[in-house]
Amino acid sequence: MKKSLLALMLIVVAVAGLFALTNHSKNSKMAELAKRKNVVMEVPVKVFPIEQQSLNRKIKINGVLSAKRQVTVLAETAGQVERIYKEVGDVIYQDSPLALVDATVISSQLETAKASLEHSKRDLARFQTLAQSGAASQQTVDQLAVAVEAANANVVALQKQLGNTTVKSPQRGVVVRRMVEVGSVIGGGSPTFVVADLSDMLMKIGLTEMEIVHIKPGMPAKVRIDALKKDFDAVINTIGVAADLSGRYSVDVLITDPGAKGVLRPDLAGSVSLELPSMENAIIVPREALVSGIKDPKVYVVKEGKAILRRIVLGVVEGTNAVVQEGLALGDHVVLTGHQNLFENVDVRVLQHTEKPAELALGVLRNRAKE
Repeated sequence: MKKSLLALMLIVVAVAGLFALTNHSKNSKMAELAKRKNVVMEVPVKVFPIEQQSLNRKIKINGVLSAKRQVTVLAETAGQVERIYKEVGDVIYQDSPLALVDATVISSQLETAKASLEHSKRDLARFQTLAQSGAASQQTVDQLAVAVEAANANVVALQKQLGNTTVKSPQRGVVVRRMVEVGSVIGGGSPTFVVADLSDMLMKIGLTEMEIVHIKPGMPAKVRIDALKKDFDAVINTIGVAADLSGRYSVDVLITDPGAKGVLRPDLAGSVSLELPSMENAIIVPREALVSGIKDPKVYVVKEGKAILRRIVLGVVEGTNAVVQEGLALGDHVVLTGHQNLFENVDVRVLQHTEKPAELALGVLRNRAKE
C-alpha cells in the first residue's frame, strides 16, 4: 500500500515538473518573440551627398576616314568600253582621260550630219542668189536658213557626244576604284571610276541633340587612326542641319595636321575625340544609383534613417553618369549601392559615406563605324 502511494506521489511530482518545464519554455519563447518585435530591421547601404560640380565633358566616337572631295565619274554616253587609260592608284588631274567608249556609230552619224549641213548651206546660197533676181521667193530662202541652223545644231550635238565617248575626270586626285573593264557595255549615267582628292581627309561622325548644340565649326578635335597608332589635329568642318532616322546629326571632322599629308587613305578606321564646354553647377548621379534605369529614373534618398523613393528628371546621360535636372536638392544623400533590397520608408544603416560619385567625367566610347 505504501509502495503504491509512493509511486503515485512520484508520478504526480513528475507530471508537475514536466508542466512547470513546459510552461517555462513557453514563457521564454514568448519573451524572445516580444524582444524580436521591438527589434528594427535595418538595410545596409552606401550613400553619397548631392553637391554642385563643374564637369569637363569629353566625347570619343568611332568613325572611318574618307576624302573630303570624292566623286563617282559617270559615263555620258552609251556603248562598249574600248580602252582603259587609268588604273587604281594612279594620280590624275582634271580632265585626264580615264576610259574610251566605242565611238564608231557616233563618228558615222557625225560625218553624215556634216555632209547634210554642207548640202543645206549650198542650197541656201543658191536660193539666195535666185531670190535676188526674183526667181525664188524669200519664204523659200527663210525655210532653207532654218534647215541650215538645224543641221548645224545636229553636228554640234554629235560632236559633243563624240567627245563624251572619252570618260574624263572632273577633278584632280587618285583613282580609288574602277568599275568597268575593256569590253563592258555601259549606258549613259553608268558609274565608271571613283576619284578622290587625298589632300584633305575627314571623318564623319554622328552626334545626339544634346551634343550637337555644343558643337561649332572650327572647334578643335583629335583624330586617332588605329592602324597607325597616331593622333592627328583636326577641326569641326561641317555640321548637319537635320537629324537622320537614328536621331543623329552628321558632323564632318577635317584633319588639319601637316603630318597627315600622304599618310592617310580612305576607309582607315579610327575615332574622334572632342572636348565639350564644361557644365557648371551640375548635379550628377552615377547610373548605378538609378533604381529603374534611365527610361524611368528614380533614386532612393536617405532621410532621417529611412529610404525615400524619389523620381528624378535626367538631362545629359553619358557613360556611367547622368546629370539630374529635377528631383534632387543640395545636401540630399542618395543611395549608391544596396537599393536592390530597399522599399519605401524602410530603415537603413549607412555603411560608407561617399564624398562624390566615383566618376564625374562624362566620357563614352560609342562604336559608330560610318555609318
